[in-house]
This record gives sequence, C-alpha cells and structure tokens, in this order.
Amino acid sequence: MPDIAAHSPDEFLQTFREQPLSPPIALYAGAALHRAGRVEEAVAVWTIGADAEPLLRKLHAHPEANAELKGHSKLADDAIAKHFTDLHQRTLDAVEKERGTSLPRVRAGIWPHFAQAAFDYRTPLQRPLIFYMPDLPAAPIAPSDDLPWAAAIEAATQEILVEYQSALSAQAEFSPYVFAQMAGREWDQLRENPDWSALYLYYDAAETEMVKAFPKTLAALENAPLVKRAGVPLETFFSRLTPGTAIPPHFGLTNTRLTVHLPLIIPDADDDKRPWIRVGDAIHHWRTGELLAFDDSFEHQASNPTNADRTVLIFEVHHPDLSSDEIAGVERVYEAFDNWGRSRRRLLGLDEAKDAPAP
Repeated sequence: MPDIAAHSPDEFLQTFREQPLSPPIALYAGAALHRAGRVEEAVAVWTIGADAEPLLRKLHAHPEANAELKGHSKLADDAIAKHFTDLHQRTLDAVEKERGTSLPRVRAGIWPHFAQAAFDYRTPLQRPLIFYMPDLPAAPIAPSDDLPWAAAIEAATQEILVEYQSALSAQAEFSPYVFAQMAGREWDQLRENPDWSALYLYYDAAETEMVKAFPKTLAALENAPLVKRAGVPLETFFSRLTPGTAIPPHFGLTNTRLTVHLPLIIPDADDDKRPWIRVGDAIHHWRTGELLAFDDSFEHQASNPTNADRTVLIFEVHHPDLSSDEIAGVERVYEAFDNWGRSRRRLLGLDEAKDAPAP
C-alpha cells in the first residue's frame, strides 16, 4: 500500500488523473489531498471514485477490508457527507437572503446519500432515493380535482394523441427507458429493452428534436407547474409499455415532485385485466384522458397484461404543498449540486490531463 506521507498530494493526484476509474487510487489520492488541507479536491476525487464503485464509501463497514483502506473509506464517507450538507445549507442561506424569507422545511430536507446522521422515513412504502423533505404531506396519489391545471390537459387528450400518432407514422425513434448504467438488479430484464421505451420531448432539461412535432402538446402543458432547470422542462416524454411487460417495484428520486400520466392509448379489457399501476398500496387502472398524478417516491410498479401497447404522456410537476419560495430553494440546491458535480473534472484538471500532448 502506498504511504501518503511519503509522496506529495500532487503525485497522488497525477496518478488519479491517469486512472480516474480506479477506486483504490481514488481512496489514496483523496486521503493525501485531505491530509494536505485540500478538502474540496479530495471530495471531488472521492465522489468520482464512488461513481465508478459505490463501495468506496462503505468499505469501512466491510469486516474483511484492510484497516488502512477502511480508514480512508471512513474519511471519504464523512467528508462527502459534510461537503454536501454544507453546500445545501449555504445555498439556502443565499436563497433566504434574496427572497427575505425562511425555509425551515427545505432546510430539514435530507439527502440520503449524504446524510450525516441516521434518519427514518416517516411514511410506510415511501423512500425517495435522492432528496427527502420529511415535513411534506405524503399521499401516493393526488386527486385531479385538487390540481387546477389538470382539466385543461385532459381536454387536450385528442389533440395530443393525434400529434403522437403522426410521430409514429413518421417513424419517430423511441429509446429504451432503462439505460445500461441504471443501478439495481431489479432492472436486469428491462435494461436496454425496448419493451419499455420513451419518446422524449425533453430529457435532462434539454430539448429534443421531437419538440417541433408537438406544438399542441406543449401548449396544453403551459399552465402546469412543470419542474424546470434554467427555464427548460426537466423531463417530458411518451412512455410505451408493450404487451405482457411489467415494471418492477421501485422508488423515485424525491418527494418534492409529482409524476403525472396522461393516458393516451389504453387497451380495452375487463377492469381486472386492464393495464395498471400500484403506488404505495393504491392500485390504479389507467383510462384514456383521465390524468393520474402520483408521488413516485412511494414504491410503485406497473404492468400491461393485455395484447396491445399502453401509452401515456409523462411529465413532472412540483409538489402542490410547496410554496413558490420553497420551490426556489429546492431547485437552487439541485442546481448547486449539479453544478458542483459538473465542475469536478475541471477542479482536478482531468480534462487537461486527457488532452495534453504526448511527450
């Protein structure tokens, strides 16, 4: 094992630049940087290493791990948690000052991957993976009557369906919804499988070329409180589930949003054989033109037991109990985390090392 006291942190950093996907190198390079007081660089190294191998942060709990590796892993785990906890609080300091208000519910929010103390989820079957606001009211399904923008979208169902069918006729390209890198053994059967596929209008807050083919669809969504990043909808897409396909039980990312389905093509069948979705302990059968808004941080699963495709339009809106100030706080913290994640390679000079000419 290398001795972090016998080499400079820059030597370790250079080795990491050459092998950024090696978790052991990330552990030692991060430890050397942290020892030198270069904490942000250490966290950048460790988080990149943990992206490649999540065990990096939990090796300290493995009974057979080397003692030195355990020490570096514990240091990494604690430093990462502190970094993001502090970033959360600093970001909210700025938002509260700008808006002249306090945001106690957002401050109390928990990032499960970065929690510095143990916590419990308050509601059975609810377990958001990325961000959890414990003080938000929790219900698996939100009644459409409580959503003032829902009726206008339902009224546009036929126009949206016509645009969708035109896109199908033009051979629009669908993408498997479950991508190759999606974590979790539960996705093995659907990974890169077109049986559950998506036609994206917006993906990861970026407009796709399909947007121009759906003007009436986008007009129908104008008054919905869509989740956006820099003014661009985070995600809007048509979801197609082929006959006999089932989506396994899973949890969504956060309880600060609702996922909304507008059913467009629902195969006709008896109620007990219709395509269905379970959210928490509530089972719902889609019906064409009847909007479904649900909190996907509850465990949910779906199935199409019929012999025809099921298609719904999906988009995300803010939780209706959030105030405009709370939405601003939540979105600013998401943005701060995203921006820091994108800045890691530049902070460590990784791209410069990759692009440097050979000697």
